[in-house]
Amino acid sequence: MELKIHPDLQKHIWPLRREEFNQLEENILAEGIRDKIIAWRGYIVDGHNRYLIAQKHNIPYEVEEYEFEDIEAVKDWMDANQLGRRNLTEDQWQISIGRRYNREKRQGERKDLTSRQNVEKWTNQNLADEYGISARTVERYAQKAKDFEELSKTKPELAQSIWSGEKSLKEVRKDEKKEEIKAERELAATVGKDINTDFIFKLGDFEEVLSDIPDGSIDCIITDPPYPKEFIECWSKLSRFAARVLKPNGFCIAYSGQYNLPEVINRMSKNLDYYWTFCVYHEGQTQIVNAVNLICRWKPVLIFQNGRSKISNTIQDYFISEQREKSGHDWQQSVSGISYLIDMFTHVDDLIVEPFAGSGTTVIAARKMGRRIIAAEIDEETYNIAKFNIYDKTKE
Repeated sequence: MELKIHPDLQKHIWPLRREEFNQLEENILAEGIRDKIIAWRGYIVDGHNRYLIAQKHNIPYEVEEYEFEDIEAVKDWMDANQLGRRNLTEDQWQISIGRRYNREKRQGERKDLTSRQNVEKWTNQNLADEYGISARTVERYAQKAKDFEELSKTKPELAQSIWSGEKSLKEVRKDEKKEEIKAERELAATVGKDINTDFIFKLGDFEEVLSDIPDGSIDCIITDPPYPKEFIECWSKLSRFAARVLKPNGFCIAYSGQYNLPEVINRMSKNLDYYWTFCVYHEGQTQIVNAVNLICRWKPVLIFQNGRSKISNTIQDYFISEQREKSGHDWQQSVSGISYLIDMFTHVDDLIVEPFAGSGTTVIAARKMGRRIIAAEIDEETYNIAKFNIYDKTKE
């Protein structure tokens, strides 16, 4: 029998990884093709890889014709066959079950079963029992199959990486999000470059560009310096700067990571008085700290003062920061968290300094709350993004 390759059926087969294909080829060269190639109306249904190897090495093979109602029934058999015989990636396994669910559901609806709800229940329960999972999980896999199908139409190059087993759907979605954020940042930086601010906002190292701030003239510093060890010197610079520009008993408030916290506190304490550590809980956020294998859900906010003096009002040292955006900067904080600190430690018309402006979160919050602000940012692209964000958010 002359065999044909149907493009839709060929695409329906999850490809063998290179090492799997090589092993199959070695086995066939040593033992021949033992399993029959399954065909439907002359089209290969099972045995695409065996057929390719047979053609390459001129090896004989047997064919068995199966009868199916239509091509959808063929695909369902192929999914079930792969699920029973192949070492699939987690995504491939889940998508195959999802495809079976979606297909059976469509077929059930075409057969006019009593109701849509009964169709869903029937296909759910059948597949759930067959694969030892819950009916709800089957529905989740069905959505994953739809997402994969849509991705295959809109971004076939990304779908190809899932199809080949190189990446998971989650990884692809993450890559997509990164690309979207990158494009947003590039646009914001381009627009922001031509924006002139109506407050003091300087590009450069804060110690240099803000050196003209008079001594003892600032009510409060609220900032979010970089956390990695390579930037640890920033904390010594912040400590010196704060001691010079803050009014007596003025506060320097800084977000910090946990990993280098002892050294951060030590460097800040060289010129300032330690007051307290607040806890900010990041709602909806988790971060794995690989160095200690911990999932981090909160962040320290260090409170230092230029001369120790007790605050007049009683405040809480724990606050919740709603889910952060990352469109402006990888370490961007939420406006809600910064707003809490501004409200607790400053008054209307107070002058705040933000030496590490990032994407402008502190500036946006301060201006909305009637505080004056001076800011600096060392990275030019981030500086321009901040100007765009400040202009954009102020209009809201």
